[in-house]
Amino acid sequence: MKRLVILMGMVLLPHGVFAEAGVPAFTLSRVIDFALENEPKLSVLGKDIEAAKHTVDAAKGGRWPRLDLEAGITRYRYAAPITPISGAPQNGGGFPPFDKDIYDASLTLKLPIYRGGRLVKNVEIAEINRLIAERALHQGRQELVFNVTSVYCKILELEELLKAHEQNVRQLEEHRRVTEQFVKAGSAARVDLMKTDVELAHGRQQVLATQNAGAAAYALLRSLMGVDESYPRFTVAEEPFPEKGYPPEEKAVEVALRQRPDYLKVKARTELFQARLDLARGKRLPSVDVAGEYGERAGDSLSFKENWNIGLRLSYPLFDGGITRAEIKKGMVELERTGEELRAVRLSIVREVREAYLAVADAEKRLAVAREAISSAEENLRVEQLKYETGVGTTRDVIDAQTALLRATTDRHQASYDLAAAKAALDKALGSNAYGEVASR
Repeated sequence: MKRLVILMGMVLLPHGVFAEAGVPAFTLSRVIDFALENEPKLSVLGKDIEAAKHTVDAAKGGRWPRLDLEAGITRYRYAAPITPISGAPQNGGGFPPFDKDIYDASLTLKLPIYRGGRLVKNVEIAEINRLIAERALHQGRQELVFNVTSVYCKILELEELLKAHEQNVRQLEEHRRVTEQFVKAGSAARVDLMKTDVELAHGRQQVLATQNAGAAAYALLRSLMGVDESYPRFTVAEEPFPEKGYPPEEKAVEVALRQRPDYLKVKARTELFQARLDLARGKRLPSVDVAGEYGERAGDSLSFKENWNIGLRLSYPLFDGGITRAEIKKGMVELERTGEELRAVRLSIVREVREAYLAVADAEKRLAVAREAISSAEENLRVEQLKYETGVGTTRDVIDAQTALLRATTDRHQASYDLAAAKAALDKALGSNAYGEVASR
């Protein structure tokens, strides 16, 4: 039975539970840095920023003059003049040559002078979209830092729990050995041995369950890091969590509203819909353009004649079937909706900040209590084992003492890593992070 358990443990053991020769160990800083460089969702958000920058360039280009080169050949049923009639024929101006096949080439110019503010608004909208893309990337990085930190803490916790469960199994095996000797000597009932076997089997199951949980946590960590099954194996190495100060709780919401990328992103969306509304209203205003053309035309003789024109064009919308009015109403509704969305995000931030501070305080208290409980549990186990070996205690007392020690050890490890995860959650709630990975990019 022991050999079977050991074999199953070797198969199911996650990569980082024990150090292996030739297998690299990643600290939290290295894991976060690797994830920020390789996670595909962040790469997508980065591409969104690049696309938004090109959109800004395109919007700015709309304010520059436009030049087009055109050329073509046209066949008419009746001969057409190659150039306009210049002067009066009776005064010697003469008629231009006529031909059915007309070849032409021209350079056209169009320079926007006034578009009701729409040119400026297009640039403003493009800039806001770029800002939204940048804040979405900032938000994605912060969420990734938090998720990686949480999984990292869970792996370390599971590794410590695995050690505690294995220690519990060793203690139960030792107790079984002593109990078996007492049964053979007739100083203990066989039922004591059966009780010990039941607890020992349960302890071994806990070892296997912890190993499986560790393997799942490693798989999740690899996914967050953006690597698949082809990436080499690695373990995680514990490093001290940096000590940092946090603002007073009464000031925390104010800090979060200045830093949280999701809140800033919704604020930018509010500005975006306001700009779109202004753009729609600008469609009711006239447009003024400078337009010009320089070209040459020729018939079958290919004797080209030049001509040019330049002018000022005014366009004023009179009726468009209610399209502009509908766009304005839509913009007003979207602006109101975004205002409610901003209020909802603010309420969510207030709740998250409050819960994060409570979680940190709770983990600190649990950790202090668990540390005291371990000392008492270890002493209680030592006493119960001594009493049993001298024939005063019972098997149940020893098993209960071992269970209490395991529970105290488990509580300490959970509280310790829950505290680290709670601080990571507080960093996320405030819009910052403990290692500066997000702020440095």
